[in-house]
Amino acid sequence: MKKITLLMLTAILGLQGCNNSSNESKKGVKSTIPAVHQIQPSEITDYIAEFKSQQLRLKLVFDGVESKISHAYNVKPTNTWVLNYGKGLAEVGYDFDNDEPLASLTLHDGDTSDIYDFNPTRTLVGVDIEIKEVDEETMLYSGSVQDVVTGNVYPVELYINQSLKGAGDTKLVVNGNKATLSGTLGTSTYIQIQDMIHTTSADTLILSNVPGSENDGINMHTGRLIRNAHLTTIMPKDGEAYSGGVDLFAAGTQRIYEVGGKIGVHSWCCTDDGKDAGQLSKDDKAHGAQLTYFREMLGDEKGPEFYFYTIDAAPANDIHLMSVVDMVKYTLTTP
Repeated sequence: MKKITLLMLTAILGLQGCNNSSNESKKGVKSTIPAVHQIQPSEITDYIAEFKSQQLRLKLVFDGVESKISHAYNVKPTNTWVLNYGKGLAEVGYDFDNDEPLASLTLHDGDTSDIYDFNPTRTLVGVDIEIKEVDEETMLYSGSVQDVVTGNVYPVELYINQSLKGAGDTKLVVNGNKATLSGTLGTSTYIQIQDMIHTTSADTLILSNVPGSENDGINMHTGRLIRNAHLTTIMPKDGEAYSGGVDLFAAGTQRIYEVGGKIGVHSWCCTDDGKDAGQLSKDDKAHGAQLTYFREMLGDEKGPEFYFYTIDAAPANDIHLMSVVDMVKYTLTTP
């Protein structure tokens, strides 16, 4: 999973830069090496349809009033999912290591227009929260929540399912022929980009603040949407793209880098036996999907070179900010 946490982002410093475009010499070159995918292209339509179906079943029922919920972000050190229910944020217990729910729920009422600068107006803590399986896909958290100030108690039900995992929390704002993308990438991002391509005249994607991806399998197909639509990608002078965000920047038919933007790379983690990608031999099959992707975006030569550069540049729990020299070397930009 390729994502940079908020704590890691605070430690990242500046980067120099210049304008760039895609490597013209690689246009039209198609790899003869068999393609590898985490999600098969033929399965994408069904994958997205199932995701949308599951998303419709996500809901919070607080004191008899139903609200739709969406994924906001994960706080893995505290085993917490943070969900947006429109009128506030819900902290939901979840053991990410063992992939199972934990019986805890706290509601924070307040303005969710900026979830990273959220100031709750009221907090309600779960009381006697129970978890039960509604069906093969849906879990129900039920019980009560108590207002920490007044002591009033209210009934609560929260329905969640696997669509929360890897959904991401991106916002895509279209203004004329330009669209600005921010947030953690996931399945929702694929849908947003696909809808933008089909319903707007946008031909340029600006990566404003993209900390990474929660679903690399679908993120690579999001990149293919960008490439197939011949979109230009821009890293603005005040922008940031890390990990999976760099994958999307590389997808631009033309790539424009502005001085001051931050482009950060690292290894991914983990294999089934817990290994960082940088610990694997270069011929390990686990590299297959990423190698396929970067061959498509940067060519048969520079694609693999760039991929192995990223996993050697920093371990999965760290980040390496690319220099302009390296951007030029791997054709992310031109001098």
